[in-house]
Amino acid sequence: MNYPIARKIPRAVLDAEADRLAELAGAPAHRKLGGYARLAGPGFMGAALTLGAGTLTSSMLSGATFGYRTLWLIWLSAGLGLFMMAAMARFTCRGGFRVIPVQNRRHSWVIGSLMTGLVGTAAVAVIFNFGQVALGTHLIESLAPFAGFAFPAEYNWLIYCAVTSWLILSYGRRGGRGTRLVEAVMKGGIAVMILAFGAVLLLVGVDWSAAARGFFVPWLPGGGEGLDLFIASSAAAVGVMDWVFFHYAGLGRGWGRRHESLARFDLIAGLFLPFVVINFLIIGVFAATLFPQGITPDSAPELAAALMPLLGPTWSQILFYAGFLAVPITTTVGMSLAGAMAVHEAFGWEPDTSSWRWKVSALLPQVAFLAAWNARPVWLVIAIAAFLSLANNVVGWSMYLLLNDRELLGADRCRSYLWNVGILLQVTLLNAIAVTYVFNRLGWWR
Repeated sequence: MNYPIARKIPRAVLDAEADRLAELAGAPAHRKLGGYARLAGPGFMGAALTLGAGTLTSSMLSGATFGYRTLWLIWLSAGLGLFMMAAMARFTCRGGFRVIPVQNRRHSWVIGSLMTGLVGTAAVAVIFNFGQVALGTHLIESLAPFAGFAFPAEYNWLIYCAVTSWLILSYGRRGGRGTRLVEAVMKGGIAVMILAFGAVLLLVGVDWSAAARGFFVPWLPGGGEGLDLFIASSAAAVGVMDWVFFHYAGLGRGWGRRHESLARFDLIAGLFLPFVVINFLIIGVFAATLFPQGITPDSAPELAAALMPLLGPTWSQILFYAGFLAVPITTTVGMSLAGAMAVHEAFGWEPDTSSWRWKVSALLPQVAFLAAWNARPVWLVIAIAAFLSLANNVVGWSMYLLLNDRELLGADRCRSYLWNVGILLQVTLLNAIAVTYVFNRLGWWR
């Protein structure tokens, strides 16, 4: 194990997990799935990170504006992301190396430390957390009246930041038990989202015929509106931060060659399926409620407020808000951990979760408490989107080259044309998305 966080896990625990995986290899399908679900973690954490305020807002707007017709974008964007995530699993389980230092050696520190670590992950974690805190504090403010009191965002940010900071600082502590705790909370957050949004969808009903057409038949509105929707939906899927987080979270669990089947399961059952299911539920709720009414607010808080009168019973409103609150909380935790991992790799610091450097790096995104007053500066979003465009493209090519590097991976390098083409498609798509987003926001391309 060459990742310090994994060295804190007792050898007996790691050996027991490897033995359990060996047992499950020959077990019946139902036992294997159950065993893998209990052992999985980084994939579920990746899903919780990806299912943030931006993702859910995009799905809410899609459902409210276009009904079920954009459901196909969910599985397409997430499916393309799996090609690169599979490369991360290969680096973790078979390569056994830490990808940013390898990038520094083979492709220069500009690609590794700067573009992958600082720009593509750490800076994104800080900036994007403004949206999570703004949404989370708004939801707490909206839930408080159901308990008979007011709790405005200007004060409840203390609760939001305290809870998320405790989870962030629990990771990697107590001989691996802290990591398991965080993984359990992330899995629980995903379960809460599915149960809450699923119950609300059952309450409002589903047009299954329209949903099936939207899920399998590609459609986009014409003009700039369709382009913006495609950009928002595709950008909601995986990018550099997701690649880095899954890779280092797997290393932090002590994954090696014997864990490759678990990593694959985690990518499908922990990342892909929750992403698709939760976005389907959100689009379905808003397609069945706001879409027939012709109501299309501009932001997540406005969308949620417009939905409340259509849900009927108070319990359903509370359930929706509770499920929605799990979204920013889990994303803040995931992004903060990804940022801390990236900062340490970028500067060559050994990650010690009990050190002040780790704590400062991990809590840096909490500067977003300022979002309780101002969601996020528009100029800063445009600037980070511009850098992210370059990061996605450059880092994507770097990962592609590493996956095909004979000297680095030997016989474990990629030998699949389909895998390579899938990665190249995702890298090209992500770059086009970010460039178009920046041009649109600057008014250069309408």
